[in-house]
Amino acid sequence: MLENNSKTNDLLIYQVPPEWRGQAKIHTLYPLIPKHTGNIDFDIFDFDMLFNDTATKELIRSGKTIGCFYIESPGMRSLLRRLDVETFEMLTAASSVIRPGVAESGMMQEFIARHKDPSRRKYLVPEMEIYLGETYGVMIYQEDVIKVAHHIAGLSLEDADLLRRAMSGKMRSHHAMQRIVDKFFISCKEKGLTDYQSKELWRQIESFAGYSFCKAHSASFALLSYQVAFLKAHYPAEFMASVLNNGGGFYSAAVYIEESKRLGLKIELPSINESEKEYVGKGRTIRVGLKAIKNLSYNAIEKIVEERKRNDKYVSLADFLVRTKLAYEETAMLIRCGAMGCFKQTRPTLLRLLDIYIHRRKIIEESYNDLFLSETFALEEEVKTNLNYTLAGICKEEYEAFGYMVTRHPLHFFKEWINQKGIIPAKDMQKNKGRRVKMIGWYMTSKRIKTKSGEIMKFLSLEDLTGTFEAVIFPKVYYRVAELTLSMGPYLVTGRVDVNDQTNLIVEDLKVLSSTALQSSLMKDSVEHNYYGDEEKITEEDFALAKALDQKKLKVAYAG
Repeated sequence: MLENNSKTNDLLIYQVPPEWRGQAKIHTLYPLIPKHTGNIDFDIFDFDMLFNDTATKELIRSGKTIGCFYIESPGMRSLLRRLDVETFEMLTAASSVIRPGVAESGMMQEFIARHKDPSRRKYLVPEMEIYLGETYGVMIYQEDVIKVAHHIAGLSLEDADLLRRAMSGKMRSHHAMQRIVDKFFISCKEKGLTDYQSKELWRQIESFAGYSFCKAHSASFALLSYQVAFLKAHYPAEFMASVLNNGGGFYSAAVYIEESKRLGLKIELPSINESEKEYVGKGRTIRVGLKAIKNLSYNAIEKIVEERKRNDKYVSLADFLVRTKLAYEETAMLIRCGAMGCFKQTRPTLLRLLDIYIHRRKIIEESYNDLFLSETFALEEEVKTNLNYTLAGICKEEYEAFGYMVTRHPLHFFKEWINQKGIIPAKDMQKNKGRRVKMIGWYMTSKRIKTKSGEIMKFLSLEDLTGTFEAVIFPKVYYRVAELTLSMGPYLVTGRVDVNDQTNLIVEDLKVLSSTALQSSLMKDSVEHNYYGDEEKITEEDFALAKALDQKKLKVAYAG
């Protein structure tokens, strides 16, 4: 459905309903998603259906919106949960209230409090209920500045809009700006407002007007957010594949892969016989595209896919090499990351065969003519092994190839920590609100901000095997642990689960878990003069193979 178009977000932004056509010349980048055509049984512009779809509303309300345009950041997902957002109108408000000005003025917290508790919906000036009743007396849109400045402060509509534009940074003259400020306070006095009322109104306007959205802007963002949330709710594999093809959004590809797993989707490794260039989602499965393999050239991908389309699937490594003429390095890369699993041979076997084909038989050369074909066939049989990479080795190759692991999550290798008594998983945070807990998480993303007092704090987005959570590190703690937050983890964090949002952990202490054995195995040289050579496990099968091959054949098999 969506796999043929990687630009899912763009696809929706530039479409127009049929009934709007002919009224204006609107250029489109992509055609409309056709209704009731093939596998598509919905109309993305059927707003009644969209805004009343139960699965979509639940996805938004619960903040499970990773991958969804504009509403996937940790802060936005937290806001969706705190506001219990499930209507288009409230999502429109949320899209604007999270903007820096509203948040920094303290009015975002006030908006949340007033939304949850009607008794707090008090108005600075009684008339504000008439004009800002929809947003509980809180200015969250640019239009609200005009309403307050005109109806409450008494400025003319022209002056009110001039004030809005000035606050948006569109007025370069300080003198002109000061005239507007003076006019505002004079007008407030003439309207009978107290000094406190006029100063508080000005504080609210000044703090957010430069960053706020106009309502139409917020509504257009909210509409697109609703549309992509619908796709995620009903077509998760196709949607997440499109997000990955589109280069993601707020997070790395690794996060979207893990989110797909949390949705119950199966992630399949790239395959020279099954994969396209792009990620492909279908049913409950996402197949990793060949473009995910780092350092695999565009020309190599084109050769693999086009040759397969012309002459059917590859039947062996030799068949692949003869047909594609790929060089040793790129072929070895495909073997190591699992893209040749379709040949039902172990990766060490395929790498040994690759050595033979490239360096002994030279089968990809134009002048190839093996005079000792029977001898090399025998050698091919002798180098086969049932030994494969360890699970850790497979995951290491995946991480190096794609930048993420498919077969296991990195935390799988820290089970001795995760399974310790007293460690709670992300899925149990709801049961522990307000309590002091210990958690283990892997890095997703992070954001550093400066507080009003000029201090630095950090939001560290983490995930474990059950879900995601936000580690909120306030300045005093951040001063102690800042350097530790620069790694991928895994982190052992101690803190209290936020009462207002149970996906937030207020951090009291943070440590990076490490394995001495792992560090030692990766250490090649050290100031202590400890040297660790590359170790290769020797098995009985290796001795038997060495005994069976004479010296000449051993050289051919292992040295080329």
